[in-house]
Amino acid sequence: MKRIAIVGGGPSGFMAAIAAAGDGRTKAERAPGPREVQDVEVVIFDQGAPLATLLRTGGGRCNLANATYDARELAAAYPRGGKFLLSAYARFGAKKTMTWFEEHGLPLAVEGGGRVFPASRRASEVRDLLLALARSRGVRVLARHAVSRVVRRSGSFQLTVNDLAAVPPSGRLRKVRQAAAEESHERVESFDAVVIATGGDSTDPQGSGYRFARAFGHSVTRMAPALTALVTAERWPGEVSGLTLPDARIRARFQGREVADERGSLLFTHRGISGPLAFRVSSRCAFLPYDGRQPLELTLSIFPDDGPAELARRLDAALAHTPRRSVSAVLRSLVPRSLASLVLEKERILPTRQASQVSREDRAAIVRALDEVPLTVTAAQREGEIVTAGGIELHLVEQRTMESRIVPRLFFCGEVLDIDGFTGGFNLQAAWTTGRLAGL
Repeated sequence: MKRIAIVGGGPSGFMAAIAAAGDGRTKAERAPGPREVQDVEVVIFDQGAPLATLLRTGGGRCNLANATYDARELAAAYPRGGKFLLSAYARFGAKKTMTWFEEHGLPLAVEGGGRVFPASRRASEVRDLLLALARSRGVRVLARHAVSRVVRRSGSFQLTVNDLAAVPPSGRLRKVRQAAAEESHERVESFDAVVIATGGDSTDPQGSGYRFARAFGHSVTRMAPALTALVTAERWPGEVSGLTLPDARIRARFQGREVADERGSLLFTHRGISGPLAFRVSSRCAFLPYDGRQPLELTLSIFPDDGPAELARRLDAALAHTPRRSVSAVLRSLVPRSLASLVLEKERILPTRQASQVSREDRAAIVRALDEVPLTVTAAQREGEIVTAGGIELHLVEQRTMESRIVPRLFFCGEVLDIDGFTGGFNLQAAWTTGRLAGL
């Protein structure tokens, strides 16, 4: 019997396990006739609770994919790893992923920006489906089982496994007794193939997945948090905390060089900016060493479709339309109340001044305040990290199968690879695709 170990019980690991157990295909991909029974045993080892991270995705709603069906367009949503994913997405892209979930009993819904969710908007339904599919195909799922070592001997892989559930919690025993207890619940198992699906962790570059990869001759990039909120030196975002701009543009410069030009929804917070637009900028700039002394300089455009001339025309028209109203009331017809108040305060324009009395200089100041808002980013808000930028380098991984080019029957999938995408379902899409190809 062929034995396959999946190290890591996240989304990519489960997709790999289900595929390896004999059913990773959609109906359109299945050959007619009776299904061939594979003599295979698949075991998932997870040091915590399997699929626990899935429950937190999409605010608990699980944005599981993005309905971008063209492989090249889909790959463009990845600051790192997009080119590597091209052939993978040609084999199992967004459309096939959505079909796979629907054919296995999960109705889907598509929201703005192509974001795909379970129709129930409950991440627990996605988790329950994956657990049920794994169980029905005979996959053994071992929670609280940590793999501490993977070596290759005589053509097979030897995994050292610790049963954490059987070990008393740390702190109840002295260190020596704790180590002895852990060792007593340690065993070695032999497998014909191994899939490393341990996920990413920018705070621990020596994490198990990276350590296993290095031991087999693979290199690992440096890592950084991505899809984070951004901390600004300016305090005024805190004055409009909670305000969302549905469509804005940010251009970022670092040390005089443009490093990002992104567009999307922006949320102001008590420490700076967040939301999809801030996340995109943070991903583009994940490896830049910006701080208080060398900040990331942003220019925010609140009306991205309008240049200064068009914005000035709109403002003049609004002021002329109601000349007796206050400039504050007129400006509130163009932007949210809190932002209007902030602009007038920063530009020292009396809010009660009549529209007809707003000078040319003040009009120009308002236009500048809306078209070119400077923001100085001093840090990424690490506690808001969603994904890891960096991971196992891709040049020694076969992009059609996720198999190591160095070690036969060793596979990698998911965030442990040097792949990270923008917010909107792209990171889970990479997990499903790389996991499925690794398991087939």
